[in-house]
Amino acid sequence: MENCGFGWQNRVLDAALTASAQVASLPVVNLRNQQGAESLGWRILGTSAVLTLRLPSVGTWRAFSLHRSNLSASASLTVSVQSGSAVVWQGSAQGVANAQMILVSPTAVQGDSVTMQITDPANPDGYLSIPLAYAGPLWQPARNYSTESTAGIELGADSTTTLGGAEFVDGRWYQRKLSIAHQSYGYADAAVLAQILRVAATGQNILFLPDPASPPPRLAQTGLFGRLSGGDLSNPFGVADRHALTLTHTERL
Repeated sequence: MENCGFGWQNRVLDAALTASAQVASLPVVNLRNQQGAESLGWRILGTSAVLTLRLPSVGTWRAFSLHRSNLSASASLTVSVQSGSAVVWQGSAQGVANAQMILVSPTAVQGDSVTMQITDPANPDGYLSIPLAYAGPLWQPARNYSTESTAGIELGADSTTTLGGAEFVDGRWYQRKLSIAHQSYGYADAAVLAQILRVAATGQNILFLPDPASPPPRLAQTGLFGRLSGGDLSNPFGVADRHALTLTHTERL
């Protein structure tokens, strides 16, 4: 098990994006949107596509993910990181959970371009819808989060109760949320967290992985991509370099 990881430097937002296919009204540049609505995402007619990210210079990569998608259980994701014409790392993942797929390389790799090949031949819709994506580095604190952390859900529903007490519920949305408690951040960790929270305050989505070393199916089950906020940073252990902070993380819908 590894310490938890935060993906906050999303190169999807500043890299040059190209796609093997796209619907004219739902182009690949829609991946820069922060909303997870299908009507604002990248759509491909067919059941396979390739997304390419290019940087003007070499960058750091470790985590790659697709979120709020219509991918089926048979979908697969293959990622290649290149430096010039040389492939420096390649990996693949299968296993969709919570409408997302996540792939993490064992260590950070350096490259100036990334290709993400998505294949889903059994997709019943006959098209692929990818509203949100992450590709970039992963930051891990020196020590892991606390066992006091919790996971929950927020439900959106309209409920009507009759005079006889019968309830009719019209479900609207289902949103996962995390309370990430940490009681042992160091000074160096706190400095990075301040940067992460400043970015998150703009509305940018943050990727959180409880254990980046988990296999892809587990990553898809436990990872969360969405809005992040935090409380006050405290120093509960006096002069020791141990600081406490609880983060609230909600899935982006």
